[in-house]
Amino acid sequence: MFVFKTILALIKFRFIYILLILTSCTTQNTFLKKAKKSNISNEYFIVLEAENTDSNKGKWQVVEESNTNYVKGASQRSYLEFMGNKPITGKPNSPLEYKFIAPKSGKFKLMLMTSKRLEGLRSDWCNDAFVKLKGDFESASSLSTEDLKKNIKFLQDGNDEATELKWHWASTAEKERHTYYQIVYNLKEKEEYTLTISGRSQRFSVDYLVLFNVDKISEEQAKTIFKL
Repeated sequence: MFVFKTILALIKFRFIYILLILTSCTTQNTFLKKAKKSNISNEYFIVLEAENTDSNKGKWQVVEESNTNYVKGASQRSYLEFMGNKPITGKPNSPLEYKFIAPKSGKFKLMLMTSKRLEGLRSDWCNDAFVKLKGDFESASSLSTEDLKKNIKFLQDGNDEATELKWHWASTAEKERHTYYQIVYNLKEKEEYTLTISGRSQRFSVDYLVLFNVDKISEEQAKTIFKL
């Protein structure tokens, strides 16, 4: 029985890992080639397309090239835009789940490729969502593990300085007002995790998600390798 369960676990791991690699093949191939040039193994990062979720999208809308509000340069020429709550804020809404298996044990930092659509509003609005992680992990940042298991605000780098209708990284969490943190998870090899993104401010868009091993890839490298 133990051997049978072990075989099933290995099959499940390989299936999900292969699924991750095949998801949005063109984008993955681009990142794999860029990582290879920097001598970085694909075991040290995970990339997930925002649209590729089995969750009910709720207030998240798929935006494609034919849409009037489409932001050029999106991976696979499509992305998700949140249309619930208000442009300034709101409670966690329309949670989207992304399951993955850690390819290696290590400290993995979270980043999202994001955009905002202001329609004449303040430049620090429409620029954030909530994130949380479920699974066997510990915090590898100044946030506690319990903090990372709950919804926490995650916003665009540069905040009000980030221009609208352009793609920018989101890599900063805000627990208290104007108190910022990095989100880094200490993951375990072959363990399955569920990352949840929930809408917070209206007209905030997410193209894809990146988790990278901070001991193998610097943040500067990651922001270059994983940007189209």
